[in-house]
Amino acid sequence: MEPAVVSIITPSYNRADVVRETADSILSQSYPHWEWMIVDDGSTDDSWEVLTAIARTDDRIRLLRRERGPKGACTCRNIGVTESRGSHLLFLDTDDVLSPHCLEQRVAAAAARPDCDFVIFPMLMFRMRVDDMNLLWNVDSDTDDLERILCGDAICPGTGTLWRKDSFQRAGMWDESLLLWQDVELHLRSLLVGMTYAKRMDLPPDVYLRVSYVSISRTAFHSPEKIDSRIRVLNVTVDRIVARGLMERYRKGLRHMYGDIFFSAANGRQAVLTGRLMTLEAGWGLFTSAERRSFRAYAVMQLYRLYKFAALKRYLNARIRSFVPQLPSTIGRLPYKPA
Repeated sequence: MEPAVVSIITPSYNRADVVRETADSILSQSYPHWEWMIVDDGSTDDSWEVLTAIARTDDRIRLLRRERGPKGACTCRNIGVTESRGSHLLFLDTDDVLSPHCLEQRVAAAAARPDCDFVIFPMLMFRMRVDDMNLLWNVDSDTDDLERILCGDAICPGTGTLWRKDSFQRAGMWDESLLLWQDVELHLRSLLVGMTYAKRMDLPPDVYLRVSYVSISRTAFHSPEKIDSRIRVLNVTVDRIVARGLMERYRKGLRHMYGDIFFSAANGRQAVLTGRLMTLEAGWGLFTSAERRSFRAYAVMQLYRLYKFAALKRYLNARIRSFVPQLPSTIGRLPYKPA
């Protein structure tokens, strides 16, 4: 049997300052059967020149430019998938780093579970050096994985999985219209359409995720455009859950997801978006009439800055937050302790 070829898919935009470290981690892999697909998203720094120099060192590295819209990382990732030659996919950003054993470990785990469309792996976070935080991105839990994602406790980012390429294409690939929550939408969709997967949180972490406050996803997190993306993820997720008759099972998680987005819009005094959310929710029936009135009052308080009345603020905060369920997040909570 031919060895599995892993296509590492990387969107690139103005990260010439950090991409060499990412490249070094790929070139240091103990597993040799890979290709690195880098799709440039119209960089204005010297990323292309830096990447071209790196590509000259190894013919397994392939550079592409995004030549269609829309602009964005997900478009670049989908282009990379379409042009890739491997049987498996690993999505890696230009500021993250693979451990030397990453591909070897992931391919072996996928081979042990040929029934799975994708496998999830543990990862560590870092800032400047891969050992400067030593915090796990996430840990396993007995809570239903879909419920965890709805409640803001994502089981993994896009980098946390190794996909079979045919399965990823069958799942519908990345939603290129979204500016935020692309990996949240992908994983919710994958679980709801019945993709099979395994979690190997028992293995050593194999990717280092850079904690950066200048990342594209963090920039203007509460902007109207990014809140709109989150609303669209919620809307399509509710539709999928309703279509499968799972509303009662996941009502708690949907209430949490709704509350998270609503507070973001209301605190930013985005009246159009809070109005849209309230209209959508009225059709879903996530809350009681009294709860809806509290949401509406909270939005009005934020819009007209009535929070200067401390008693009103305390009252509404208590009314609102008491019925938005909170699950304890395991993201970044636990230091990694090797067995």
